Amino acid sequence: MAPKTFCALPFHQMTVMNDGKVRLCCRSGVNLTAEGRDLSLDDATLGQIWNSDHLRSVRRRMLSGLDVEDCLQCYATEAAGATSLRQVMNASFAGRLDAAGDEGLLKRTEESLDSGGNMPFPSGLHLWLGNHCNLKCRMCTPMFSSRIAADPVHAAWFSGQNGASVYGWQEAVFEEISQHAKCVKLIQFSGGEPFIHRTFRDILRKLVESRDAAHIELYITTNGMTHSVELSSLLAHFSCVELGISVDGLGALQEYIRFPSEWDALKRNIFSFQKDKIRISIRPTAQAYNAFGLLDLARWCDTNGIRFVLDNVLWSPEFLSFDMLPDVVILKALQDWEQYLETECREDNRWHVQTVVSALRRPRVASDKLAVLQNQFIRFTNDLDESRGQSFAAACPELYGQLSAAGFHFLCL
Repeated sequence: MAPKTFCALPFHQMTVMNDGKVRLCCRSGVNLTAEGRDLSLDDATLGQIWNSDHLRSVRRRMLSGLDVEDCLQCYATEAAGATSLRQVMNASFAGRLDAAGDEGLLKRTEESLDSGGNMPFPSGLHLWLGNHCNLKCRMCTPMFSSRIAADPVHAAWFSGQNGASVYGWQEAVFEEISQHAKCVKLIQFSGGEPFIHRTFRDILRKLVESRDAAHIELYITTNGMTHSVELSSLLAHFSCVELGISVDGLGALQEYIRFPSEWDALKRNIFSFQKDKIRISIRPTAQAYNAFGLLDLARWCDTNGIRFVLDNVLWSPEFLSFDMLPDVVILKALQDWEQYLETECREDNRWHVQTVVSALRRPRVASDKLAVLQNQFIRFTNDLDESRGQSFAAACPELYGQLSAAGFHFLCL
């Protein structure tokens, strides 16, 4: 029986952040280390980090059924009765390796693992290309958005988190990928915004020219504000492509959270990618701002036959998470989602709808901490509204009304 701590990622996929440092996955906030320093692709190769002492230790702990500190978010998600990234990725890699569930995946993994805990070059890569971005989403930081880095009001809320559009590690890493391209089956791209990043198209062209694209699957996280025939033609060379489009609400709510996106342009691009026969999924970030708007987005996806996935529940910054909401808001949102789950939800959507429900049901923070989070939410919302000429009341009318009735005070723009 596969240990409950077993996750495919440390055995089959490497996550490279945009600063060249490496983590177990995109949900971990901890870099891999050696002798007290972060491992970085600025001074080591992918292969060296892939079989570093840190990763070999993680693999041993997982196979022994021991907890891994970097994986606490998945443990908490599963304990709440929701589906974790660990479970999603295990199912994903089991499918790619033609393995029967966790047991079959574990068997395939152990067959590839040598006595020292080393694995062959990873078949999956998750590459964060930099912070070059055309949006400054409210829950994002300078590390992932160049526009936030250049915004003195937004950036001040995340002091100490820096970003840059281009990093020195990328050229060497892409050369290493080219050398091992036959082993690579999946590449995930994140940003910033990959579609406006020069390096993104360069590596795709190289993989197309080498004819390795035919056996490589792509998953691309994008804000959906960029579409072109050239881009779709380039993607068509790969074995399978999915665009995970970051949409957090309909109309004004989307434009408020993911400023300065334009809803009409986003819709056109979504339908254009569909017309180009590129698989898409809508991937919101469940957070305080869309507590009352996310369900409208799910219904819009249902109406338009578009797949949506709700497994990304915001944890940080905590003052924008569900944790800062007063009980009256939590209870109303929970009631709405439970009714949808009971009366409208398709069977294949139940697992990630349940993830949102579980997040709303999770234990409330202590009252003193709640007061701090709510104060931060009010100040952050007012700061960005004033600097951007936006209106919380106009974009989130139901939430604004509930919070105002609960004693929150916001700017009226």
